[in-house]
Amino acid sequence: MPQSDPITPLTPAEQAFVDHLDATSNRDQVIGWLKRDLQTAIEIELATIPIYLNTYYSLVRNTTTGEGLGPLEQFVNKAGGVIMSVAVEEMLHMSLSSNVLFSLGVAPQLYGRAPKQYPTPLPYHKRVGPKGPHGGTDVLIPQARLSFEQLWHFLQIEYPEQWNDPPQDREWQTIGQFYSYIRCLISTKFVTDADFQNGPSASAIQPFNYSPNNVDTVYPTGKFDPWTPAPPVPPPSWAAAPSASAAAVYPDAPDSHAGPAELVTVSSRRDAAIAIDTICDQGEGYPTPNVGPGPDDDPSKDEESHYMKFLTLQAQYAEYTGTTEHLPAQPTPPPQQMPIMHDSDLLKAQLVVDFPDNPTTASYPAQYQPIAAFCSACFQYMLIMTETIYRVPPAKQKLFFNEALHRSMIWVLDKYIRTIRDIPLGSGKYMAPVFENVDLGARENSFKALIAYGANAIAAAYTVSAGLDPKSDLYQAMTNVIYYVCVATPQPDSTYTGRTLPDVGPYWAGVRQSGGQQ
Repeated sequence: MPQSDPITPLTPAEQAFVDHLDATSNRDQVIGWLKRDLQTAIEIELATIPIYLNTYYSLVRNTTTGEGLGPLEQFVNKAGGVIMSVAVEEMLHMSLSSNVLFSLGVAPQLYGRAPKQYPTPLPYHKRVGPKGPHGGTDVLIPQARLSFEQLWHFLQIEYPEQWNDPPQDREWQTIGQFYSYIRCLISTKFVTDADFQNGPSASAIQPFNYSPNNVDTVYPTGKFDPWTPAPPVPPPSWAAAPSASAAAVYPDAPDSHAGPAELVTVSSRRDAAIAIDTICDQGEGYPTPNVGPGPDDDPSKDEESHYMKFLTLQAQYAEYTGTTEHLPAQPTPPPQQMPIMHDSDLLKAQLVVDFPDNPTTASYPAQYQPIAAFCSACFQYMLIMTETIYRVPPAKQKLFFNEALHRSMIWVLDKYIRTIRDIPLGSGKYMAPVFENVDLGARENSFKALIAYGANAIAAAYTVSAGLDPKSDLYQAMTNVIYYVCVATPQPDSTYTGRTLPDVGPYWAGVRQSGGQQ
């Protein structure tokens, strides 16, 4: 039966730092640092999500039935499942940091707090990491399609903290060092259980709002027969391959957390420590005392850490040979994985969309800019809806989450991005999603602003499609742009009759706001 992770004891370096804080600081300082660093933690996690999503949506998965999966299709399906599994856990980490900060009586700030541009450094990151494919160590993370080089940048994000590294909240070299600093602040004599009871836990993001796996994280181990009944029904004699369920891999394990659930609410020092431990173990690996991080993020060894997930993908590229000397000794880098992949093969097979690097709305042709801007507007509205969860009455939170976050991620943004990546830009490039800090105004009026962005996208789609052959791919893409804008927002003359995203305005009426675009 899966067991949760035990809370990691303080290392000697951490205990020494706690002793230093106890001797040289005071309560007001420590509580202030803790609140500041938890907001920074939110922004670190938020910075990674667009990076992973951009690369994920460059992958064209499920292009053939299970019986026809070849090596390239298998790799792309695995890469997609792995990258999305990490993105899902980064969303969890952002929620955990937000819950800890909320318990201290501070409203988490997400709206407008994503990086202003890409490539980007992570907040307060000392720009040193493993040597990339060009020999450099500067850590500026781009938004880019899947490639050997992009996986190097992923490794720079998830670079593992070594055993007994000093805690560091500014100029940190690994995210583990940063969270180690937060763990030390929580462990000082100045912080009590009562400090984590200033935001009611019933109003925090609840455990039932998180699921570690979804249809986008699952991938097959190899060929499978989609017509074979799922277990426990025995496969018929004619089955040439396992069933889809038997071949399915769920990359996020059920015991990949330190507490009773992956997502926890916080009302004590122990709860806060559990949240921080889950973040560290999932990203860098379950710690091995006196040695360093392990390749797995849980005691049962059922799930690799983020770092190891990405490194194992990269090990399947031809360029991987001869690069392991630039990596830390712990965890041990895997050998070259087979079969060997080449970027050019994936592009030629149209299994990877050739996105422009670091896309911006302004970089696209003028007729497409409103379509790109709506993608950013949806992203920012998702962040506002996440902030709004803390203002929704507890009895209505599950319904709000499903109608707001679930609908926006699965039925709007996911489908919208899959639509716009069919829009050609010339020279073999296609439109990529844009995740900019567009201005939706005050949160109270943000839904009205989202509707306006949607209206502009619809007008642009009609202009582009005018005169096109209705059977053409571009015409179909413009038709889908219009449809998914209407799924998100109520628009005049829309033929869509389902529910749109909710208006968060009533939850913010009369509230003095900070952060975002205010």
